[in-house]
Amino acid sequence: MAENKHKTELKGKDKFLTGLSIFLVKNKVLLRILLAAAAVIIITVAVMDSISERKANISAESVEVIQEKYTQWLSAEEADKAALETEIIGEAERIAEEYGSTFAAQRAIYIKGSLSFQNEDWDSASEIFLEAAALNSDSYLAPIALMLAALSNENAGKYSDALLIYTDIFAQYDKIFPDIPRVMLSIGRLNEQIDDSGAAIDAYNMLIDKYPGSGWASFARTRIIQMGS
Repeated sequence: MAENKHKTELKGKDKFLTGLSIFLVKNKVLLRILLAAAAVIIITVAVMDSISERKANISAESVEVIQEKYTQWLSAEEADKAALETEIIGEAERIAEEYGSTFAAQRAIYIKGSLSFQNEDWDSASEIFLEAAALNSDSYLAPIALMLAALSNENAGKYSDALLIYTDIFAQYDKIFPDIPRVMLSIGRLNEQIDDSGAAIDAYNMLIDKYPGSGWASFARTRIIQMGS
């Protein structure tokens, strides 16, 4: 009985293989087309990966060049700074235009913003750092750029604008940005600056609750005591 069943299974298998053979014979042209198409797709993907990798390498090298120029600019004589600054800005804008929302483009714009920050052109620095952060909000550089945008606004006396940016940093990066305790202290401090003591105390208490061991929490405790005295 088992032997008959086994023979039936073999016959079924033979029948399938025979059918497959007939299909392969009848559809040789179609299969060749499909195989050729698959080969083209594989080659295309490989080429695209190669191009992407090469593009990433070129963009990274370009950013390193302007980083070196920025370092030179920081210690350059005043007479030499203008030419270097023009080169850095031009190259940063070229990289941003060519490489879109890549990390290289973000870093290039960040360096451009650093020029404005060092020159104490606060409005320009804030605008450029916000642009850098928006290029790639998932990168580690985004919250740092936002911090500098907020600080630029503070330096310009635009406390409400700075507060909005710090609040945005907290909302987006609370779980991943190591400088969040400082951000929370800044939220409290700026609420004091605009005479919203209730919001300031709330921000300080939240900082103390979430990061009790932080040095920034110590400042928050001090401010709460001083505000109550």
